[in-house]
Amino acid sequence: MKMPEPLRFLSLGWGVQSFTIAAMMALDELPRVDYLIHADTTHEQQGTYAFRSRWEPWLREYGLNVVTVAGSRLEVVRQDWSDSVLIPALTLEARTGKRGQLMRQCTHDWKIMPMRRFLRAELARRGQKPRPGAVESWLGISLDEVGRMKDSDVTYIANVYPLVDRRITRVGCVAWLEAHGLEVPPKSSCTFCPYSSLASWRERKREGGPDWQEALAVDQAIRGKRPQHGPLFVHPARRPLEEAVAIPEDQGAQQLALMD
Repeated sequence: MKMPEPLRFLSLGWGVQSFTIAAMMALDELPRVDYLIHADTTHEQQGTYAFRSRWEPWLREYGLNVVTVAGSRLEVVRQDWSDSVLIPALTLEARTGKRGQLMRQCTHDWKIMPMRRFLRAELARRGQKPRPGAVESWLGISLDEVGRMKDSDVTYIANVYPLVDRRITRVGCVAWLEAHGLEVPPKSSCTFCPYSSLASWRERKREGGPDWQEALAVDQAIRGKRPQHGPLFVHPARRPLEEAVAIPEDQGAQQLALMD
């Protein structure tokens, strides 16, 4: 008996690499998958949501099936789990000064599980079971990120890395998008992600919009939620976010205050 074709999907985070794969599919430079799935954490930066609003219709016009899924519980602090903190917050033990980091659970709860619920429901709709090889997960990891490649932790999903197979780096993705007259998306991440670069923190503070305000609120909300680890922070300086991120405008504000 011939086995059915696997259910194929692209994990679409709306960043440079995953959008490049989606655009290559749209322009028939890569085989098409059944679904482009965006797992919306609801905490993405405003630039990512604006980019999605501009380019999701374009992907649909080219016949690609874009689906957005989301988890049922998207709080950073889960009150029903003894104030469990889902993000990989940075720790600082008050007595020893030892630095550490909490385990990251946000990716699992906010991205992986919502996508897998959708996939299992789709397999059931097709009358299939989650057998080995039933699903192909196309991932936007580029050649310069080969260290992030790994096998799926469930047997029914096989990971596929089309950019690595084509020897394309992130810089190569940007070049491809520009060569085809397509917009280069901003880096995709949650507003309060502890893995944010120092430059991106400064940019968020400089803009001072909803992304920065959410980051400030989360940084404050997590502070005392793990007393056994000491205070929690989102910035590697392990100081309150407003103090940890320094921009030239801060000095200007101080000088203005002195003049006043």
